[in-house]
This record gives sequence, C-alpha cells and structure tokens, in this order.
Amino acid sequence: MVAARHAFGVRGAYGGAFFTVFLAVGWFAVDCVIAAQAIGQLARLAGFPQGNALNGFALAVVVIVSILVAVYGHQTIAVFEKYGAFVFVAFCAVLGLTLLPKINWSLQPSLQGADHLAAWVLGTSVIFALVASWFSFASDYSRYLPRQLSDRGVAGWIAAGTAASMFLFGALGVLVASIDPNRGGDLIALISASAPLAVVVPFLLFIAVGEIWANYLDVYTAGLSALALNLRLRRWAAALAVGVLGGILAFFAMFVSNFKDQYTNFLLITYLWVPSWAAVMLVDMFVFRRRAGPPVLLRGRAVLAWLVGLAAAVPFVDSTLWQSPLAVNLLHNTDISGYVGAVTGAAVYLVVGRR
Repeated sequence: MVAARHAFGVRGAYGGAFFTVFLAVGWFAVDCVIAAQAIGQLARLAGFPQGNALNGFALAVVVIVSILVAVYGHQTIAVFEKYGAFVFVAFCAVLGLTLLPKINWSLQPSLQGADHLAAWVLGTSVIFALVASWFSFASDYSRYLPRQLSDRGVAGWIAAGTAASMFLFGALGVLVASIDPNRGGDLIALISASAPLAVVVPFLLFIAVGEIWANYLDVYTAGLSALALNLRLRRWAAALAVGVLGGILAFFAMFVSNFKDQYTNFLLITYLWVPSWAAVMLVDMFVFRRRAGPPVLLRGRAVLAWLVGLAAAVPFVDSTLWQSPLAVNLLHNTDISGYVGAVTGAAVYLVVGRR
C-alpha cells in the first residue's frame, strides 16, 4: 500500500488501502469458517452431538485463538509458515493416494455446449480471483526475505509456487468432489466419510491449526493498510478489530447464508476491483518509472484509469449479489469482469499517462 502511493499519490492510495482492509477481514472470516468446520467435524467424529451449538462454539474458539495468535504469535508464525507448507503437501499427497480408488473418473458434466464452456471460464475466474486477492498483500511479507535474493528469483519462485498450488490442490479438490457430487462441495464432510480415520484426524487438525495461524497474516496486512490510511493502530487493536468484524462475517456465512456462495461472492468482489488496480500499478512500474519526469503528474490519471477499469468490469459480473444481464444472457452465466477490468485499466493508463 505504501508502494502504491508512487502511482496513485498519498490520498489516491486510500481506495486500495481501504479495500485491502476489507480483503484482510474477509480472509480472516474465510479462515475462521474453514477452521471451525474442521473442528466441528473432529467433534462429530468423536461422538459429540451435532448442531449449531457445536459449530458456534467451534467458531468462537477459532476467532478468540486467532486474535491471541495475531497479538503474541509473530515468531511462531515464522516457524509454522516455513515448515507447515511441506507438511500440508505431504498430508494432501497421502489423502489423494488414499482416495484415489474412489474417484469417479467417468463422471459426466452436468452442462453442455456454451453453458459448459461458460462454467469452465467462471471456474478460472474464481481461481484468478483467489490469486488476485493477494496482489496487494505481497510487499507485506517480501520485507522478511534476505536482501541478497534477486528480484527475478523472488518473482519466479512465487509465480511457480502459485501456479503449482492452484493446479495441484484445485485438481485434488475436483477429483475428491467427484466421489459424491451430491454433497454440494462440502469437502470436509466428504473427506471424513471417505478416508480412514488415521488420515482424516491429523489432516483436520492440521487444517484447523493452519487456518488459525494464517489469520495472523490477515491481521498483519490489515494493520499496515490502516497505516496507509493514516490510521495508527497497535497490533492488539488491529487484531481485535479484524477479529470482531471477521467473526461477524464468519457467523453470517456459517449460520445465515451458504458459505460456498458467500466465499465465491467475496472472491468475485475482489475480482472486480483488484485487477484494474494491479494493472495500473504494473504499467506505472514497468512503463512510466523508466521515463524521466515528475510522477506526481500521473497520479490523478492513475486513479482515473483504475476507476474506468472498475466501471468497465461491472457489466460482466455474475454473482449471487448481482447478475448483469450481459453476463447472464450473452455469456451464459459466466464472469469475466476481472479480465475486462485489467485490460481496460492498463489500456486507459497507457493512453492518458503518455499525454
């Protein structure tokens, strides 16, 4: 968010900083729901009675522990994130091999023709939105890397890790879901019913712990984004604010609405504003910073290009929050708003920035 001031100016960067706080709170809520679902499933396997009381208690525990970890667990986070990724890959590999005989390889698509293609494009949009939702987080953690690392190495490994994880874990999720498509995407319940307890229990425990620890990253970014908004918050205050707001959103997603739908909506809202914002940042970094001249002249134009890209993306939105007629009728219920926003924002900034 601080780096964004070069393109947008101090006040022009407020918009991105505000939306990044929204992203951090949203991801806090998502992580809490997944961790609570994992804990609730473990409790059910242990014989505890099912119901909203159990799920509500699990969610409350996750939110409280996440706030405490965000305040006191910085060094623990550094260790967990360093080694936890390898443990998670190992768990997923064991899980995939265990469930391999049960995968329904002959499952046929439920849609045909243009509708099938549109659904596939919508899936790529959600995955792109998942990656895009971390664009504005990146520099919060690159500051911890050794100074001697090359820029190309950092960017290359991040790109490779992102692409590999999206493909491998996404493919695993699709294949596991084929075991029982009638469960409506509830992979935790499906895994618990299909895999042996010796695999399920440690897997769910790691999921719960990993999501709680991941919430530290959301609180950390929320605090830095608040500073970019000129709001000075101590870590405990940022953790408490994000925890309360994220807990409310998590409660709504678990008990009032459908979590899968709200998770998709959250990603698509992100997908609406981030691509054009990131496109302007990239054009500023790789085109205009190589040219001599005062960057302050471009800042108002950068904000204009971002807003034009955002506005151009709106007619292509397909979400349960709002479905544009263009996306429903012409595009067969798909969503390409992120692609449109990125291309438009970059093109507009290239034109108005050169004048």
